[in-house]
Amino acid sequence: MKAILLARVSSSDQEDTHSIPAQVERVTKYSKNKNIEILKIFKLTEKSTSQNRKQYNEIIKLIKSSKKKIALVVETIDRLQRDFKESVELDRYIKSEKLEIHFIRENLILNRDSNSSDVMRWDMGVMFAKNYLLQMKDNVARSVRSKLEKGEYPANSPIGYINYRDQNDNSRIVLDPDRAHLVKKKMELYGK
Repeated sequence: MKAILLARVSSSDQEDTHSIPAQVERVTKYSKNKNIEILKIFKLTEKSTSQNRKQYNEIIKLIKSSKKKIALVVETIDRLQRDFKESVELDRYIKSEKLEIHFIRENLILNRDSNSSDVMRWDMGVMFAKNYLLQMKDNVARSVRSKLEKGEYPANSPIGYINYRDQNDNSRIVLDPDRAHLVKKKMELYGK
């Protein structure tokens, strides 16, 4: 069987953390240990919750066009998906014997003969991944709300300003002595 190997991070900021190379190393080693021939390695930098997952859609096209069953090897469930919308499509390919998914960390292989317990483990993994995202969203909203209540600026300062911590360790924004005059000049020129 041939395999698509998948490594994914959510943003370009995470690419520098060696996460992608570490994932590639693990999925490659796993595939070799299982005597699975590597068809293609995908290194995705996109959010699993994005509406337009271009790189993910390339994987689906490759699976769809294959004449033989393909193994999709992923380090863990949340690297593939964090929502159930993909489950429906992936399950359709699994049931039609076009796809077998290997989740290394969960020690879970999904194929047409997977029992209800394995499918439930997959569903629970997706549920936990989705819950993690929802908790992060709640935490960010709580942090922003707290900063606003304290009168703090809740984000990085706009161009022409800098973030500054006052004597009470509150976040404030102040004029950037190096760039504020440039922004002012730009606005004056724009207004003419």
